Amino acid sequence: MGKLKYGYLGIETDDKEHLKVKVTAFTKFETLDLGAKVTIELESVGGAELLNAKKISIPK
Repeated sequence: MGKLKYGYLGIETDDKEHLKVKVTAFTKFETLDLGAKVTIELESVGGAELLNAKKISIPK
């Protein structure tokens, strides 16, 4: 599989909670603008401290 790259997104929930979400090569996503309202499908890896984004989409 080689060396996969990843990054993190800082998000704010509707309840004003700030989360750090890991985005990997396996994350399905649409092109996003800064401050866009999105829906994120998450999976927890190793507890609630590490959240991986499985899918990021713009609500219709």
